[in-house]
Amino acid sequence: MEIKTYGAEVLNQIAEEVTEITEDLRNTIEDMIIECPKANGIGLAAPQIGISKRFFVVTMLSYENEQGEKVPSFKEAFINPVITDRKGSIKMEEGCLSVPGIYEIVERPEEISVKYTDLNGEEKIINAYGMLARVIQHEYDHLDGVLFISRIPQIKKDLLKKKLKNMKSKNT
Repeated sequence: MEIKTYGAEVLNQIAEEVTEITEDLRNTIEDMIIECPKANGIGLAAPQIGISKRFFVVTMLSYENEQGEKVPSFKEAFINPVITDRKGSIKMEEGCLSVPGIYEIVERPEEISVKYTDLNGEEKIINAYGMLARVIQHEYDHLDGVLFISRIPQIKKDLLKKKLKNMKSKNT
């Protein structure tokens, strides 16, 4: 499974809705759930593997948050997700498998509600906060052709121009 990087056209497209949960889709999602952590990621969207469809996976391992509380692991497929509510605001550093080697502070809502279909075709709603909310929003952006670097201040983008130009030249 090849992860597309900055400059790949599919990363700039608005992905199409998934109309049917097929065996191929299930296999692709299962592969993404396996490959995401192998690539040192915690989320992976379909456009990142060259598929312009509205689905992504989150594969967070358990960790200890800033308050010293243990946060359990979380693995889920989000098909045709819709963010229905956003609350608060928090700035945190983000990176992306499609923009390797670049990490920047991004401001996002701290809490979100998301309506989606899971791998079994069941409609679900999840209320997420903290890191989980951030990962979902980051992957959701991929479905709209938005990379996290478009959410950083222009001065930061200007400082990254050379790195991004070099990355893009490898994909065109």
